[in-house]
Formats: sequence, C-alpha cells, structure tokens
Amino acid sequence: MVDLVTTQASSEKNVQFGSATPAQRDAAWRLNGVSWAPPMSLEAYITRETALSKTKLSENCTYYVLFDPADPQHIISSCEATAKTLFVHDASGAFREEKAYAIASVYTNPSHRGHGMATLLLNKLKEAMDTDSKASVLYSDIGTVYYAQLGWTVYPSLQVSLIPDDASALQPTPPEGVRYLAADEVPAFCDKDVALLRKKFENLPADGKPHIAFAPSAAQITWHFTRDGFMAKELAKREVVNRGAVTADGKAWVYWDHDFREKKLKVLRVAGDPQADVTALLHAAVLEASNWGLAKVLVWNPDDGVAASAKKVSDRTDGAVRVVFDERLDGSIPSLRWKGEGEAVWEDNEYYAWC
Repeated sequence: MVDLVTTQASSEKNVQFGSATPAQRDAAWRLNGVSWAPPMSLEAYITRETALSKTKLSENCTYYVLFDPADPQHIISSCEATAKTLFVHDASGAFREEKAYAIASVYTNPSHRGHGMATLLLNKLKEAMDTDSKASVLYSDIGTVYYAQLGWTVYPSLQVSLIPDDASALQPTPPEGVRYLAADEVPAFCDKDVALLRKKFENLPADGKPHIAFAPSAAQITWHFTRDGFMAKELAKREVVNRGAVTADGKAWVYWDHDFREKKLKVLRVAGDPQADVTALLHAAVLEASNWGLAKVLVWNPDDGVAASAKKVSDRTDGAVRVVFDERLDGSIPSLRWKGEGEAVWEDNEYYAWC
C-alpha cells in the first residue's frame, strides 16, 4: 500500500494538476481525514464524504489534486470546487445568473508543506475556473491574509450567538406562532426563497456597484442536511427531525444545521418577508439547540431585523438566553474572488452558501 505521508521531495519537481480519479479522491480523504475526521472515526468520515459526493449539489463538484505522475496516489495537495448559481445585479442595473464556484477542503500533505504546493494548486485551480466563471468563494480557516494574497477578498464575518445559559428555564414546546419544518417540506420553501431572492435582485436600484448572492437552492440546503444527518446518527445515535421552523402565517422561515463538532446550531438561512418578526423562529432554534445539547445558536451576518429579534429572545426568556454580537475571526471567514467589473457587494452572506 502507498505510504501517503512519506516525504517525496522529488515528486514536487514533476507535479501534475488535474481532476482526481476515484482512487486519488479516496487517498485525499484518507490523508485529510486524519485532521478533519474527529470526533468521528476515519472510516466514518470517508463514508460521510462518499454520501455527500452523491448529493444533487455534488453532481457539479470536481475534486482536484496535485500529484506525481510516477506515483499518482501520493497526493501532494487537494481541494474541491462545486459549481453553483450566482445571482448578479451588475453596475448598470441589469440582472443575470452566472456560474460561480465554491472551493472547499484545501489540504496539503504534511510532508509537502512549506513548499508552495497549496499556492500552486490554487493558482492552477484559478486558471481552470476562469475559463467559464467570474466568481469563486471559499471560507478561510487560516486567517485573512493567505487567501487574500491569492485574490480572494475578505468579506464581513459578523455574527450573533444565542446562548441558553439556563436551559432548564426554557419551555420544551415551540413558541406560539411557529411550527417546526420536516425535511420533506424544505424543498418547496427553498423554491419560494430562490424566487424571492431573484425578485429582490431584479428590483435592486442601480448604484454603480455589482451585487451578488448565491442561490439558496434545495440542492444547497439538503447538502447540509445530508452532512449533519450523517453525523447525528454517527455521534448522537439520533435522527434529525426538525430541519427548521416557519411562522404560522408562512411569511418567514429558517433552516438550520446541527454542528456536532463545534457544538453549535448554525442557522443556514433566514428567509421570507424581510419585514417579518423572526423572534419566535430564533426562539425555536434555541430550543432545538438545547434539545441536542448544543451550546449555542449561531446566525451569520444578521440584518437589523434579525439582530433585533435575537435581542427579543433574551427578553422573552427572562435572560435565560444570552445574546452576543461579534466578528468571526477563528474560521469560516467568507472570501470572494470576483473577476467582473467593480467591487462586488455580497448580499445574503449567510451560512447556507458554505460548503
């Protein structure tokens, strides 16, 4: 069997970039899984990645590798790039849909680090993406400098956390005026959400700047469900039942993701009527987090309405829920490479687009 971490400095002299074969992809998973699998086993991690590779979203995902042609399964560096739909309202006021890429799982074999291999990989990837796209996104776990030097501009990573300091003080039933969403209900809400976001973009006033947002499609949301559903069974031995919540009048809704590694319930998307009061929806999210033993609810880049609703959750629970606003600097920092005209304004920069 190939030794995946043995130093092979000579392999860097004849390095080749390309889309991974199934065997190379498996080798890359076994390599990066040493770091990323815990608290799962390596075999469970590979099973999860295999399941994700079969989702609708991943039909448009390509795994890329740097390798030595003389030893193709010795992976030097690797990543994945998923093609997604990007809504664009350009500087002239015209709306269009474009292809954009989401880059994830950038990993360099430890024995090849410090040799510029990740930079070579990403530069080759940029060349490949630039043939049919003007935009790509990644979420940095290594700070704000490295990817910015390669052309990915750092965007705001503001967030609000709702922390149930006294879970025993929370009523276990969902708050009045909302109900939980089951997985099979979500695609219809996603379709409605995509239509609303498209309408928003079509009606944005021209301000001389390009505005962009990733389509919150059912394929995107259910990719997250596949991921956290697998981990719920693996780590908690439970099935996820509640995939989000919707107001009784159907005007606003949220989807969420159970992050068992970080012990957080991450709100994927706050959708629907932007004027709707989403206090009860965030309250329902807190109850879901408490039910799973997760330490907090996290919402990325909340607008003024969501921020106000978060504060109301603390009020309506008599302070049992603590609300903290801060900037995320320790991971998943949104970074966008935009090759179109002007500096892009990233709308709806929420967790749903992460992958």
